[in-house]
Amino acid sequence: MAEFTGMVLTKKGRDLQAKAESGVVLNFTKVAIGDGNHGEQNLEDIESLLNPIQDLWITGIQVESGQCKVHSAITNEGLDEGFYVREIGLFAQDPDLGEILFAIALAREADFLPADGGTTVINNEFEIIVIVANAANITANISNTGYVSREEFNEFVLRFNVTSERTEKNSEDISKIGLRLTNLEQSYSNNFTSNQFTEDLNTLVDVVVSRGVYDSLNKRLVV
Repeated sequence: MAEFTGMVLTKKGRDLQAKAESGVVLNFTKVAIGDGNHGEQNLEDIESLLNPIQDLWITGIQVESGQCKVHSAITNEGLDEGFYVREIGLFAQDPDLGEILFAIALAREADFLPADGGTTVINNEFEIIVIVANAANITANISNTGYVSREEFNEFVLRFNVTSERTEKNSEDISKIGLRLTNLEQSYSNNFTSNQFTEDLNTLVDVVVSRGVYDSLNKRLVV
């Protein structure tokens, strides 16, 4: 079982966070993993992964209480050669420097990620938690391909079930309305296609107008 250090902001990451707290958009661009061994190097001084091998999807972000959870997943799909995952980096777009290594975590005990095509299929969801303090605008380059998380799938199923129930109820209501209209039409002759009354304003001769004046020229009542 892999064991990693906590995610640590690099110096460039701290500088970008300060910019974000002053109003700059904090845009996470990707997650990447590699097998580089940084030894005793101070994590804050690291500016790039030592040996990046695979870029990972960002599948979503959640911001609450000064923390940002960046969701991603490790998969061996399409991986030609296996490797030990020793470094994980979160990247962001700096308006002055371009894409930077925002935060990094190193493995104390690394797991081996096998190549694709073997007996082991890997698809592990994980989240990176970083402190974003007072940053107001936080975005991420969310991939529209790949796997959905378990939470996203469950939410989709819930929405689908609710929508299906509403659709079924609407269909029943529409059927009831159609039946009532049919019964109403059948209760009158001619299905409302002709006037059912013996008097209209053109033949009004024996009705006493108790209020207003009957305009016989224009065949109308004037109140």
